This record gives sequence, structure tokens and C-alpha cells, in this order.
Amino acid sequence: MENKSVIVANITWNPDGWRNIHIDPRAGHAYARKYPGHECLNFKFDKKNLDTRDIVYGFVQWTAPPANFEDGGIIIFYTRNLETGHGEIVGIYCNARLIEPRRTPWKEFENGMLESNIAAHKRVSMLFPIALSAKRYSKNRLVPQIGFTYKDIDFARRVVTDELRELSRSGVRLNEFRALQMIFQYITGKRLNVEETEPNSSEQDELDSYVARTQTKSEIIAELEKLKQTDPEHIEVNHKTYKRDAKTIAQLKKLRDHRCQICGYGILKKSGELYVEAAHIIPKSQKGPEMPDNILILCPNHHREFDVGKKQVITHTRDAIKFELNDNIYNIDLRLLQR
Repeated sequence: MENKSVIVANITWNPDGWRNIHIDPRAGHAYARKYPGHECLNFKFDKKNLDTRDIVYGFVQWTAPPANFEDGGIIIFYTRNLETGHGEIVGIYCNARLIEPRRTPWKEFENGMLESNIAAHKRVSMLFPIALSAKRYSKNRLVPQIGFTYKDIDFARRVVTDELRELSRSGVRLNEFRALQMIFQYITGKRLNVEETEPNSSEQDELDSYVARTQTKSEIIAELEKLKQTDPEHIEVNHKTYKRDAKTIAQLKKLRDHRCQICGYGILKKSGELYVEAAHIIPKSQKGPEMPDNILILCPNHHREFDVGKKQVITHTRDAIKFELNDNIYNIDLRLLQR
């Protein structure tokens, strides 16, 4: 693996994905309440009179640029999501370089100028379709409020592999997966081994088994009825930390009797238990919520068909979903206490 420079850089939260001007009226500084941060267009890849066919220009606020960052390096972008209060890794620039500050006329910014101090190749740079929780990588803040932190190439590989795994679970659009494959190859110098993107099933299996042993259906229903989208992303179960949605999936599997909600079957495992999977109705790549009414329990065949087949959702409420999938109509009850 080639030893490229890697930094994680802080950028101000932008609910529009750093593709549109955003001013935060809650900002602590009067300047920030009046003018947008120059990084708010980092993932707008067609900035007029600035970006080229191959190069995107961006901005990171720092008191001094990283002295040990070499051309061709990797910039991973961190932000604090003001809607959830959590730190997130949201995107990446590869084949990046620091540039002399450049100013481009843009009326919304202070003095009518957009500032840029970094550049990267578009082909290996992207806004992540699914933001990654920063807690995966550190219990403390990854980056100071202003500036950057040095990391190594293994950290960059881990981030991109984690994003690939999230996309594998979510019914990813093929062009996004291919773009990340190219980024993976740039970072590691090798083609992607598809097995590296397979979600780690061991933790899900642990939770499935634990919930099956320790919770009744009544207890599961009571807990899920209290679940809110704003609940912490990570929870502790049996003295171990898991993602909150992984427990929700384990609970729904038991609630649905480990049977596919389309065909009623599961795959029989050596243990005698049935194997099923979870499919998101609104994919995580489109910010689908990790709530019971957005999750279907399906056998592997119907899970894959649901993700890649010709599909049209006809109606979707908290209690039920009706959709057409490859010319078949399905009506599925989403209530926790089904009748």
C-alpha cells in the first residue's frame, strides 16, 4: 500500500450536502450568521469559473496549512451534524493538493469572493451517500473545531471500506458503488476484493441470538414503540457497544418470527434457526430512517429482488406498505402488533 499523506479536516455542518450556500442562524459568531463558510461548496463539482472537467476546488479553515501534506494525498472531511449533535465523516478528496489561496467572484460570500485553498481530482473524490459515525474511529472528537488531524493510509482504507459496507446494505445505486471502488483502488493501489465490502455479520448474529434469548415479543413491542429517530446511534447491550439499528433489526426478526414478509420463508441454518435479512424501504443512502416502519424482514432472494428489481412504492404509511415489484403487487403489514 503506497504511503500517501492523509488528513481529516473539519468543515462546518451543511444540511444541503456542501453543494449549496448555507448560513447557520444559530452560529455563535456574528460573522457566521451573516456569511456562509467557504467550505459550503466543497462537494459542488461544477462551480462556474472555478472547477474544471477533472479538478474540484474546495476550502478548509485552518490557522496554518498542514506542513506534512504532499501532493496526491487524501483529505477526509469531518463535521458535527447540528441536527443530531453527532460527529460524522461525510466525504473524501483523493489525489489532492494544497494550493495558494485563490478567490473567485461569488456574490453571496464576504466581499463577493469564494476562497479556495485545496484541489482534488473529481474522479476519486465524493460526498459519501451515507455519513459515517465518527464514534467508529474515536471516542473523542476526531478533529479540532478549526483545522485538521494527521492520519495514516490504513485509516483512509478503513473509512472507504466502511462506506462500501454501508452501501452494500442499503440498496446502493451502482454508480456510487463504482465511484467508491475507484477511490479504494487509489488509496490501496489494488482492486477491490468484494469480500471486503460484505457487512460483518458476526455482531448482527450476536444481537439476533441475544434478543431471541432474552426478550419477549411484548418487551420488544414496548421498546420499539418508544424508539425515536433522535435516539443515540450506538447502544450498549450485554456490556458491548452496537449500532442502535442492529438491535432494531434483531428485534424485528424475532417479532416477524424470522420469516420473510413477502414469501413467509427463511433459510434453515445448521443450528435449526431461520436466516432472514433486513431491507430498508427508503435506502440509508437516501437518509431512510432506522425505524420499524422503514424496515422489511426478507429472505435473501427477496431482499436482493427488493433492492435491484423493478419496484414502485404505491403507498407507504407507518402501518403498511403496498408496492409493485417485478410486476407483482405486495401488501405488507408494518405494525408491531399485527392482527
